[in-house]
Amino acid sequence: MTLEQTPSKQVLIQENIPQEAVAGLAESVERYYVTANSQYIESGSFRHVESRNTIELYWKFNYPEGMVVVPLSIMLSISQEAVELNFLDLDKGNPSQMKLCSRAIDDIQSIVWQVMQNAKLSSLYFVIGGKEDENSEAPGERNSLPGKILKRLFSGNSTNVFLIFMLFSFGLFFIIGIYTVFVLIAFQLVYLVFADRIQLNLGNVHPTKDHPLVTIVSVRSDRETLKALSSYAKKILPEIRTEITKTVQIPITAPDKIGVKDKILQILSKHGVRANLNDIEMITRNVYGVVERVSEKFHRDPPRIVIANSLVSNASATGISTKHSSIMITAGSLEDLNEAELESVVGHELGHIKGHDPTILFAVTSLEFFGYLWFPIFLTEPLIYFVLIFGAIFSIGKVLETRADTESAITLGYPQTMASALTKIGLRQLYHEKYSPTAKLLDWFQFDPHPPIYFRIERMSEFKLDGHEYKHTFLISLRDCIKGFISAF
Repeated sequence: MTLEQTPSKQVLIQENIPQEAVAGLAESVERYYVTANSQYIESGSFRHVESRNTIELYWKFNYPEGMVVVPLSIMLSISQEAVELNFLDLDKGNPSQMKLCSRAIDDIQSIVWQVMQNAKLSSLYFVIGGKEDENSEAPGERNSLPGKILKRLFSGNSTNVFLIFMLFSFGLFFIIGIYTVFVLIAFQLVYLVFADRIQLNLGNVHPTKDHPLVTIVSVRSDRETLKALSSYAKKILPEIRTEITKTVQIPITAPDKIGVKDKILQILSKHGVRANLNDIEMITRNVYGVVERVSEKFHRDPPRIVIANSLVSNASATGISTKHSSIMITAGSLEDLNEAELESVVGHELGHIKGHDPTILFAVTSLEFFGYLWFPIFLTEPLIYFVLIFGAIFSIGKVLETRADTESAITLGYPQTMASALTKIGLRQLYHEKYSPTAKLLDWFQFDPHPPIYFRIERMSEFKLDGHEYKHTFLISLRDCIKGFISAF
């Protein structure tokens, strides 16, 4: 269920809930939703029922809307299999009930998302690929300050990297004058040529045709253990990683999972990490297979792949050409997105490569450097100059991001799946944009190369393929961005 879907009597909120998170989810919904809305809930209607591995919450709304009271009976079922909402007396012909139903879905979805994210933050993630120890990564192995900065810069949109060059040029101009233009263009060119190799160094795990599988081992722990680990993580976590890598032989068959989990538990216990069997989750994805399938549809060779040990669902691509390109996929994406959604995200990144977006950004920012020579405003009003320049570059970035969505939708043929992936990736921001009166407009003015998430999701949800021919995807994306911006007023 996404924030943009039509409510129905039974709504799936989330699948595959860790056993240890079931009770926590129920407690959070009671505290942050039921209690917060107690003035609208019929007295004595709330029930909390536990049966085997399922918790059911029931309550009845009597929500005042003008002179009318809108009734709505809700049952929330929470189990390992799924979190489901059931609207027992929903009348789809009643717009007031539908509005109340939609808000209930969004609020509970937001609470579930927050609980699951908090569970991630209290977990240790080990990324394993291939057969050798060096093809795996422990949490925090790259958490030095320079490592964090490099990962933040090079795992996101290429626009951010070129804007760093712009900021750097401002100070350099007052040192070497107009030579700054040529020095920075040379630096940018070097970065563009080596960008794919720089990105590949963001992680140890590089899926290939011979070793296409990647396994994510997550271990839920507690804050005390994580805090204790932080003081000696650099020493102990690589040791744990090495031992777990030797234990996890990819692929892991279903019958072997319990045995492997038991061995991992012994390794963790030996190093003082408290956990039990239910705290360990393993997921194996054929990452190279996904990238290869999408690349075939784009009629291109697969780019080189790196898996970043990050909990955030994200991906990025860079490179000066198809043969010199790479794609980064986070562990969070492999955990959160299903196969079709992951393909859509990979398709978006290949859209950047197909459109030569890093080269376009290089050309645009290089052109901006020459503004030092022919724009007197730079010397008289440098702050205004940089606001204008940054605004222009971010605007171009928004169009390129929209075009990458378009390329993925056209080439793969399932834009609604792209909308689903974007909803999972940007749920918090989407919720904010939907219920904050000014957010939809203000997010267009953010110094962010991505358009507002609501715009991207709505566009993909309504994207038409049958009977439509899309030849000029850049112009189409530019038109849609302009229309989306105007409609936000």
